[in-house]
Amino acid sequence: MLLRMGEVSDQPSEAGYETFVSQWLAPLVAVLLRAVHDPALAYDLATETLAAAHLRWESAPSGEEGVDWVLRLAAGVLDIAVARGRVPTTERRRGLQPRPRRLTVAEQQEIMALAEQHIYIPVAARDAADALARMAPPPHALARLDRSDLVEAEPLRDHRPVVDRKPRHRSGHDDT
Repeated sequence: MLLRMGEVSDQPSEAGYETFVSQWLAPLVAVLLRAVHDPALAYDLATETLAAAHLRWESAPSGEEGVDWVLRLAAGVLDIAVARGRVPTTERRRGLQPRPRRLTVAEQQEIMALAEQHIYIPVAARDAADALARMAPPPHALARLDRSDLVEAEPLRDHRPVVDRKPRHRSGHDDT
């Protein structure tokens, strides 16, 4: 299944983080998708958010407050991405040389289906999830936002993003 991140660590101290990621990656991607309207971009933002969470995991709140904390981290990652015009890779690259992840059409469709499903968000995290959607960047900012070089995506034929990422220039006549 697409919605996993990296390999599960065999170190006991990582067990709580890996359990969290396996349970909350899909809902995090879904919440971000509702904000950015692009499956590969949502996945890119989610994986950077979870890498940032991993660095601070020892001090992370547990339970429902942990979900709220990660959603608030996601809002910060999205803000940084918009300011820079590209999803950051700082946390994913820290001490590593990760290979790019190429999302297939089927994987992107799986992500898009998440936005149409009911996603359980704990009560303690609902305000953060709602704020992410409410405070989503405007369409012109999303149009300038690029994925990082760690996430590639096969082109989606029938997908019409809310914001057309590449403007099309019309020549005034049909090319048919």
